[in-house]
Amino acid sequence: MRWTRAVVSVVALVTTTMATPATAGTEACEAAMTVVAHEDDDLLFVNPEISEDILAGRCVTTVYITSGDAARGKAYWRGRELGEMAVYARMAARPARWIEDTQTIRGYDVHRATLADAPVRLLFLRLPDRVGGWPDQTLQMLWLDPAARVRTLGSEQAYTRSSLLGVLVAMLDAYRPRVIRTLDFHNAYGDGDHDDHHTTAYFTWAAQQRYHVPHRTIGHLGYPVARRPANLTAAQYDLKLHYFLTYAPHDPVVCQSMDWCGRGNYGAYARRDVAVPAPAGPGRNVAAQARVTASSGNGATVQVPAKAVDGRLGADLIGEWATAGEREGAWLRLVWPAPQRIGAVVLHDRPNPSDRITGGLLRFSDGSTIPVGPLPDDGKPLIVRFAPKTVTSLRFVVTKVSAGTRNTGLAEIRTITAGPPAT
Repeated sequence: MRWTRAVVSVVALVTTTMATPATAGTEACEAAMTVVAHEDDDLLFVNPEISEDILAGRCVTTVYITSGDAARGKAYWRGRELGEMAVYARMAARPARWIEDTQTIRGYDVHRATLADAPVRLLFLRLPDRVGGWPDQTLQMLWLDPAARVRTLGSEQAYTRSSLLGVLVAMLDAYRPRVIRTLDFHNAYGDGDHDDHHTTAYFTWAAQQRYHVPHRTIGHLGYPVARRPANLTAAQYDLKLHYFLTYAPHDPVVCQSMDWCGRGNYGAYARRDVAVPAPAGPGRNVAAQARVTASSGNGATVQVPAKAVDGRLGADLIGEWATAGEREGAWLRLVWPAPQRIGAVVLHDRPNPSDRITGGLLRFSDGSTIPVGPLPDDGKPLIVRFAPKTVTSLRFVVTKVSAGTRNTGLAEIRTITAGPPAT
């Protein structure tokens, strides 16, 4: 079977200020919103739920946080947008006639595409994706580092963590979804999924906590879903892949035929749709949910404090926190917005022979302390287990280093949640 490139017709291009949803006929719909990182995440990891929403007559809005540019330029990321427009028209069984405009949401330009004569809307924020960005211009850094500023492609508007969260909340308030779908907010960076997937889900979870209309929020596994048993029927698989292949001609990087897709990861994704639990429960690494500060960091190489919780290990220097010439006395602090019940801390030293932590102190917000060390010099984990404690912050202080240490720091710190107290 061969799929041809769908033609997308743009019937208007205007600028509006967001107040209420502007799609004709949507007022009587039950609304559903999906928030993903890149164009095609919705098709691979959330469908068939979106196509089922459309079939059920719901008002469907999908939000794309990044442009999915992959450092390939505007023609590539604009093609991906047109691909999504072609798919949604096909899912809605409507001609691909779209009204495109620019909404202003809390001072930020959001590109909107509305399908003519159907309650279907696509919103593109156009932040850079991880592949195309310098290490400080990523969605992950926007989540982890309070000082981060990330600029959109095209309009060059700078987002902060708080402003992106505010835009998402404003979208929820305006479009009033009863179902919110996103990616994996349960698991942590470093599990094999894309950083942008997790970050988008973390932002969405935080936004829906500020959204007061009764609703359900559903997270979906990203890349790791390929390791799960297939759970879609043959008919669901065929239809899901059919929709993806409507998108594919607009994106030359992805598979382009049923056979090609079926033999690789895309086929594995298309055979599965797996929801994740709410971000709660024991055994989770919650370090990336904290605000991270430190005594210093190396801004020139982006070895800033937030890099200690980004999930990257090994010889990847941009995944490390490194101080600016500090030895003993250097510190890293994690502060959570809500109490966390912690039962273990995992420390990874910088994996180089010249900078080594031989002693440290964990200081918790409940006043307790635990001495630790030495840390393995090759970056392997030092696992510190203790009786579970409920805390709002943790400070790691370097108390002793090797003689040749010049810039102490950590490749990673993980804080592992414990179960509830026994009753």
